[in-house]
Amino acid sequence: MYHDDATGLTPLWPARRSAAVCYEDHEAPAAGCRCGIYGAVEGTVDSLPGYLQDTAYETDPWACAEIACYGRVFVDMRGVRAQHASLCRIALPETCYAGEAAREAARRGLRERYGVCVTGMEAVPGWLTAGSRDTGPPADEVHLSLDLERLDLRT
Repeated sequence: MYHDDATGLTPLWPARRSAAVCYEDHEAPAAGCRCGIYGAVEGTVDSLPGYLQDTAYETDPWACAEIACYGRVFVDMRGVRAQHASLCRIALPETCYAGEAAREAARRGLRERYGVCVTGMEAVPGWLTAGSRDTGPPADEVHLSLDLERLDLRT
């Protein structure tokens, strides 16, 4: 989700490649702040469905996006917060659109705007859609095991 704290609105993702900005006058992401571009990784507790439950007031159609994070990246129990992200693929749910024509118009517009593949939710991994939970902190019994040997640490 891209959010503009200055206006309180949820604007369109700015471009295929985006940089995080913090309104607290420091580079994003930063320790002790909620700034950064958020993403979920397998094994994190709060995947997109959980985040959407936390922001149930949103009435606009939503989408899942696969992103490549780079620059400064923080990883914790809720996912990642990145300095930069590039859109790789977008998936649109059927339930957010009035019908196939509206969803196809959205697909076409997203392909033209970002130059990426736009699919249905069948492209979204099961671990993401199964991660729904109520609001609040992660459960105490959940543990995130990061296999640092699998991470690409090259700059």
